[in-house]
Amino acid sequence: MKLAKSLMLLMLFTFGASAVEPIYVGGTQYSYTDSDFEPIFVNGSVTGYEAEIDVLLDEYDEYLEGYPELIFDISGGAAGSIGGQPLKVEMDASCSGIDVGYDADLILNRRGKLTPARFSIYKRLQTDGQCKKLKLKVSKMGSSVLDNEATIDAFNVNLIIYLNLI
Repeated sequence: MKLAKSLMLLMLFTFGASAVEPIYVGGTQYSYTDSDFEPIFVNGSVTGYEAEIDVLLDEYDEYLEGYPELIFDISGGAAGSIGGQPLKVEMDASCSGIDVGYDADLILNRRGKLTPARFSIYKRLQTDGQCKKLKLKVSKMGSSVLDNEATIDAFNVNLIIYLNLI
């Protein structure tokens, strides 16, 4: 009986862990929220979030007689609270140390309403099979890093990695 309870607890912890599923190159859209990312702390304050996601199938293609070009299509948005100034937010993407792209925007107070930041990265890239881990980072930037009233409260990231077979 004790063994059965121990096995059930072990299974609960094994399957209950929130792991981000790997990305399969080939055109499937993946969506992530802030709960899929780990916070980045600077001087005890959260200044951003990052995630590393396994990338599968960036491999040699016999038909092409080489590695295919990957097409990264990443978009997202961030909502937050601001102090007296607009909140500067950036999104950065890299794959196994290879730069994929960067975009930045502001969370603004317009007529008493906060407008979310929007991001878009689109890049064609040949990685020669080196793209194994996609690192995504959403963070405050510039003077907003020091503004404790400015916070990223929620964000989402949508991404697709296509193969260019031409």
